[in-house]
Amino acid sequence: MLIEILKLLLPIILLMVLLYFKIELFLAILIGGISLALLFGLSPLEIIKLSYQATISTDTLQLLTIIMMVLILGQILKAKESLKIFVEATEGLLKRKFLIISVSPALIGLLPMPGGALVSAPILNETLKDDQISPALKTYINFWFRHIWEYIWPLYPGLILCAGIFKVDFVPLFKHQFYFTIIAIAIGMLFMKIYLPPLKNNDIKSRSLKENLFNFFYGLWEILLIIAIVLIFKIKVYLSVLIVVMFSFIILKKSLKEKWEILKKAFKPSILLTIIAVMIFKNYILHSQVIDLTKELILGAKGLKYLIMFFVPFIIGFLTGVNSAFAGISFPLFVSIVGTTNPDMWKIMFLYVSGFSGVLLSPVHFCLVLSAEYYEAKLKDVYKYLLPSVLILIASLFLLMFIVGG
Repeated sequence: MLIEILKLLLPIILLMVLLYFKIELFLAILIGGISLALLFGLSPLEIIKLSYQATISTDTLQLLTIIMMVLILGQILKAKESLKIFVEATEGLLKRKFLIISVSPALIGLLPMPGGALVSAPILNETLKDDQISPALKTYINFWFRHIWEYIWPLYPGLILCAGIFKVDFVPLFKHQFYFTIIAIAIGMLFMKIYLPPLKNNDIKSRSLKENLFNFFYGLWEILLIIAIVLIFKIKVYLSVLIVVMFSFIILKKSLKEKWEILKKAFKPSILLTIIAVMIFKNYILHSQVIDLTKELILGAKGLKYLIMFFVPFIIGFLTGVNSAFAGISFPLFVSIVGTTNPDMWKIMFLYVSGFSGVLLSPVHFCLVLSAEYYEAKLKDVYKYLLPSVLILIASLFLLMFIVGG
């Protein structure tokens, strides 16, 4: 059993060591993934085959489309000064920069899009352009506040799977899980209060409420349109992003030369390679014995019900960095414990937050790695803020279960 545990831990430790020594993120993820694949019995030929399959898969191509379109959108918003207009409008409405830097990523977080943190990252940068904030802290703020809705927002795949597996409606899910949206907001605010230096007051132009509201929506009309298309017309996110960004690019009042410059600035090979590396890493996990071993190790810990219920979704969430993965893989194991005719909603909440805690800490979570890439932050520095935040979240989870007598 000890050997199996070491086999599970070694690739994770190797990945962390490589990141510590500043190896390119996509390369570190690939090396960590290949070591995991070899340790769990995949042959070199199988590794090559799985890498190829992951690279050309529909999921990967759709994801690359989204990320590339988001990068182009960021450059479009910058070229026509939409970000500046939005930030100035938000300053006029909220007055306090401390609130503004949390609202921007939270607003974008309503759009469940892989790597969506790249949309809010330039907005946060624009807001803090006159302040000396470390890349790691910017990454943390952008990443943390983007994910405050994932406990309750019914567009997220993890919640959809959760509702389907346990046969529950979104209303009871909301009632039992909204506590963690509040807790997450409180944690983020606390860490900003502790670590942010005094922020410079930007010169706020005097505008009427009507002007500020107009500029607020004008600055983000592309993003709001994407959300509307997804919600109203039920079009897939990658297609919605593609349509809106192409439309915005076509109507942009710039010369062909200037538009070509926008495309060149948007193309960031390191970010695209990181996406491919993460998808390859996940394919190794899905086609090896990692998840089965994880289940066996934890389910072998008899008599520790809540520790088992915590660690199964947590580890799967940590290994994959995707909330739909921990929900789809681990939740069916607990149907008999939770029930489906009259399910225990507190246990469902416990399982969901456990898995999502792993996702938040995962070094292959798209939003985390892409935020870090954008701000050129080292992941080890980001974890100085992220790890204690998630530990507080987990402590709150166990405390709440103790209070409700779960």
